[in-house]
Amino acid sequence: MAADGNKFGSIGIFNPRLSDVFGLVIRQDEVDFVVPHLREDLPLYLDPFLLWKSDDQEYRRLHAALLSFVDEVRKHAVEGRGTRASMLLSEVSEPVELGLGYASGTKRGSALGSGTIEGIVRTFQQVPQLQAAGLDHLEVLALLVPGIAEDRISDLTASVIKRWLSKFTERRCEDWGIPMARHTLLTWDAAVLDWRPFDARLPYNPSDGSPVLLAPLNLLRRLPWINYGDYYRTAYAPLVLPPARAGKIIAKPDVLAYNRAHFDTVRSYVAEREAAAGVCGPDPLFTPLKLATVKKKVSDIKALPTGRENGADKKFEELAFDVLSSVLYPELDLAGQQERTISGAHIRDIIFHNDGKTPFLTDLRDQYGARQLVFELKNVAAIDTEHVNQLYRYLDDEDMGRLGALVARNPPKTSVQRNIVDLHSSKRCAVLCLDDSDLDLMVALLESGRRPIEVLRKKHVEFTRRLPK
Repeated sequence: MAADGNKFGSIGIFNPRLSDVFGLVIRQDEVDFVVPHLREDLPLYLDPFLLWKSDDQEYRRLHAALLSFVDEVRKHAVEGRGTRASMLLSEVSEPVELGLGYASGTKRGSALGSGTIEGIVRTFQQVPQLQAAGLDHLEVLALLVPGIAEDRISDLTASVIKRWLSKFTERRCEDWGIPMARHTLLTWDAAVLDWRPFDARLPYNPSDGSPVLLAPLNLLRRLPWINYGDYYRTAYAPLVLPPARAGKIIAKPDVLAYNRAHFDTVRSYVAEREAAAGVCGPDPLFTPLKLATVKKKVSDIKALPTGRENGADKKFEELAFDVLSSVLYPELDLAGQQERTISGAHIRDIIFHNDGKTPFLTDLRDQYGARQLVFELKNVAAIDTEHVNQLYRYLDDEDMGRLGALVARNPPKTSVQRNIVDLHSSKRCAVLCLDDSDLDLMVALLESGRRPIEVLRKKHVEFTRRLPK
């Protein structure tokens, strides 16, 4: 861990993380938890199957606690206490403290809706096999109840094991020096079979004081191992649909109704997923494109005409985003992309978090305050002075840092290079210019087993050589 100045409460950078607002350098590749983003959710979910299959006894106890909650709801439902079952389910809500899901530009949570709660209770009451015995996997609810998908499976899991998540979070915060404060949360207490509040020391978002929970990387997947899409493809369609209708998509409510009436089909599918547990693992936070795909996208870029005709500028932006986000990983972690307008000009940026994963990137943080690197995408034949000035105005910000890159189709003219040098002399800002040949070089480095980040280092060396001695 390394401190990088006291930026308490500052969230001027793009898509800030918890480490950013407290001035900490926490490299994602060095920790076993997600470094949380404070403004947007991450498109991942807790998968309880990873608790079930684990050799860790603590994880197995957590899975047992999760099933104790589900079974308590089931017992109340089948024994005529539907109101009590509904009350237990009403305490389940999306744990915004974890920041998982597909919400874009926001971190809002919601509770289970009344229709979903009613569907769960009614399913326990109507499926004969569930009246006699409980579920071995919470995820099976997504194959039976409308309104239950991967997000709600994760919400249920997190709500039940929230006390453990808070302890995990506290330990990691102590390890990494992340500030904490006292908060009161609600979790399932398997000993008393009810929800109970508890006090926890947790990190927090300085902008509003809201608590933050750290999500363990080894429990996260984009889809649960037991999920509706896989069930439909591998179990329902081959068994139920005749060959002539194999390509027809059956509405999900109809499939769920079939499942409730033919629960043994669901059981057989779950048994197959259990048997294949050995190949089930957590999903990575980011998966770069394969070399062949990157090469194809660079070729597509080079085949594009410059300018905007027929959407060539949009195609260039999409292709360049895919290429750069893949080839510069893992040295640079993607923060995201944004659109902005300066003087009527549409500008698309790619922004990376710079955690100093190489000596070169550490130097950029130290020399330019470059906690983030912005790449401005321009499908133009030649960069001109105004393009440089647009990026320069954006970089004149202590949070973003004073270094950025212009990605265009050809190298800049000498006059533009002189303008870049002049900007450095006045404000110590640096602008690196990349073109099609640099993308080719990145691919060549990747193909030879070397790292494309070396292209950025090369461009920076060339830039510094042009500066006055």
